[in-house]
Amino acid sequence: MRALLLGFVVFVATGATAAAATRQPAFDETELVSGTVLALALPDAPVVVPTADEAFALDAEMQEFVAPLKGIREPRQRMQALIAALEARGMFSLDYAEVTRTAPGTFHDRQGNCLSFTMLFVSLARAVGLSANYQSVVVPPTWSNDGQVVVANHVNTAVITGRGEETVVDFNLRPYQSDHRSRRVNDSYALGLFYVNLGAEAMLRDDHAAALVYLREAARVRPDIAGIWVNLGVLYARHGRYEHAEASYLRALDVDADEPSAMTNLSLVYQALGEPKLAAEYLKRVQGYRERNPYYHFASATKAYEEQQFDVALTSVRKALRLKPDEGDFYELRGQVEAALGKSRDATQSFERARVYAEAEQVRARSPAEFGLALH
Repeated sequence: MRALLLGFVVFVATGATAAAATRQPAFDETELVSGTVLALALPDAPVVVPTADEAFALDAEMQEFVAPLKGIREPRQRMQALIAALEARGMFSLDYAEVTRTAPGTFHDRQGNCLSFTMLFVSLARAVGLSANYQSVVVPPTWSNDGQVVVANHVNTAVITGRGEETVVDFNLRPYQSDHRSRRVNDSYALGLFYVNLGAEAMLRDDHAAALVYLREAARVRPDIAGIWVNLGVLYARHGRYEHAEASYLRALDVDADEPSAMTNLSLVYQALGEPKLAAEYLKRVQGYRERNPYYHFASATKAYEEQQFDVALTSVRKALRLKPDEGDFYELRGQVEAALGKSRDATQSFERARVYAEAEQVRARSPAEFGLALH
């Protein structure tokens, strides 16, 4: 799942810092999810909100698909047989699409995003008697050219495949890296993310009435997902309702005090509201987040390298390595920059470090307890 940019930053489906001197929210949750002030025109047809059963349940064809696997006794073999059956069906050879579908929709359309495929795999795995659960994974963020955060959270599946053994099945990270922080989340959280994604996709289609319906449902299911409130804030901001947007972003920060999209958007909202001091305070917090994040400096270095600003690129990639000295991609970029600067000996050393870390990642990805699938 990735954040989407709609003028304001939209969150899809990502150590506390000192709190800014905020105003009190002008509106409560009930008002924010009502959307009354938006006065949106009623859609031609009612917005259909999939239920939990419709999102996760297996239909008759899917039940038939997994029936031959239920007799396999050993959990790891059962999981591997399920993966092989999905591969035979062509599920891992299709194009990855940034479209959120239900588990049955993903199975039949053979298309979806990481959340869609994870929902499908969890449902199928449970149908064959495996203990499969959702995980929320904090993956390295990336930045757009204007410095906006464009990646947020990711989900995958943790399957118990033996006594004391857990296998991670991932449809988006190649290879799966076990050093990413993750936490187990339940089905209601996954359902909330499902509605958040549907709301963001509706906004991208400029279907604001549908976006409101989906985000309202997400808030009903799991109001503790920051992305709900970030996206509601975006919806209000796009209609010029900046005080409602402010209240939405502040609610997102109640959920996650370091949510960068909420901080970025609050800075923009306070500029629109004529509150330059508050705008500057939130911009400072965002800049602090960037400076502490090695992947921001890596993105800056990549951009500078592409623009042939090699001295700037070298400074930025060195900052990234000071913050995270075990990232192979950082050494690879440093080598490219050093080669462009004529520092051939330094470049050779950097490329060697990159190779060492790349080989270590390949070994870890092949570990039985960290099995990872990737689909792009």
